Amino acid sequence: MTNPGRLANLLEKERQVLIDRWLERVLDDPEVPTANRLGRPALEDNLPVLIDRMIERTAAGDFGDERDGSGRHSVGAKEIGTAHAQHRIDVHYTAEETIRELSIFRDVLLELCAENRIVLTLDESRVVHLAIDEMMAVNAKQVETQVFARSEQVMAIVAHDLRNPLHVVDGHAQLLTLSAVPEVVAAGETIQRSTKQMTRLIEDLLAMSKLELGHMSIQSQQVDARSLVTEVLEQFRHGADRKGIAMTSYLPEHELRIECDPARIEQAIGNLVSNALKFTPQGGRVWVELQRSTAGAIFRVCDTGPGIAPEQRDQVFRPFWQGGDAGRHGVGLGLAIVRGIVDAHGGSVSAHEAPGGGALFCFTLPLMEGARSIKSFGIGRSS
Repeated sequence: MTNPGRLANLLEKERQVLIDRWLERVLDDPEVPTANRLGRPALEDNLPVLIDRMIERTAAGDFGDERDGSGRHSVGAKEIGTAHAQHRIDVHYTAEETIRELSIFRDVLLELCAENRIVLTLDESRVVHLAIDEMMAVNAKQVETQVFARSEQVMAIVAHDLRNPLHVVDGHAQLLTLSAVPEVVAAGETIQRSTKQMTRLIEDLLAMSKLELGHMSIQSQQVDARSLVTEVLEQFRHGADRKGIAMTSYLPEHELRIECDPARIEQAIGNLVSNALKFTPQGGRVWVELQRSTAGAIFRVCDTGPGIAPEQRDQVFRPFWQGGDAGRHGVGLGLAIVRGIVDAHGGSVSAHEAPGGGALFCFTLPLMEGARSIKSFGIGRSS
């Protein structure tokens, strides 16, 4: 029977039955294990307010055509969802759990309607589903944001605590390199290389955390792209020489000015060069090319290593992805950070086969493009 007032009357009359059934199912649902940490009162939280909103909107058949700030239809349940999420954040709910428990509420409500032989009108159905969907979306977003924020905070603390002892170790290693005994000097240099690798890993972890949250800003300025390549290659020159790898660059004769965050683009180039050096055997080659095109400034980093199988070239930028026998090469953050940085500058990055069969990574940056905020990304081949 389709009577606009019947749904409001049912919600008013059977409010506690609806809530009790929902609580029982949520607490017994294996997909919402954290619910038992809250207990019934806190778990119920703002659900009665959501029911009140449904009653208000359906009681007199006043369904209106309200829209939110984004122009989407709304029944004003977003602020309810924001308040409802707080207790869940405190006990470390996942976004999936918040979605699941409200899906259960929807099921219980529709079952109650069926038991009372109430057929929802199109307008009533829109109010019910929109109210639940709005609350679900806000809850999930609030919980997910807090989870990422906690992760970033923990990462920052861990990084700080790791940096301090590394600085001490590196300082003592520098003293060893001043020794007159060759073996001691060699030991000091080995320790310094290891501390640099650890420091780079810490910086990569922090960068990944910021990228996932969209907290890494881009500070743009106009620079000659050639200077970025030259600076990065100088940083890796000693390591390439020590491994017996020839490292060269092919740069335009005239300056190639781009608008970018120099530190971030150097980080991107550095991750690609570091990656190439790790996968290139002794006696091999690593080279960097830079050229201007109608698409912008094109950076290419090539090596004579084993290359990347065609079916894996789309996967290498995914989070923590590792190819075959890649366990000894790192944790798989470097290429993800490259993609995040390049995306933030409005560019694109891709993997190909280099001349001679090695790997070729290419990224393009638009000329004189302004700063952007970094977005989420995937991660690929280890760095």
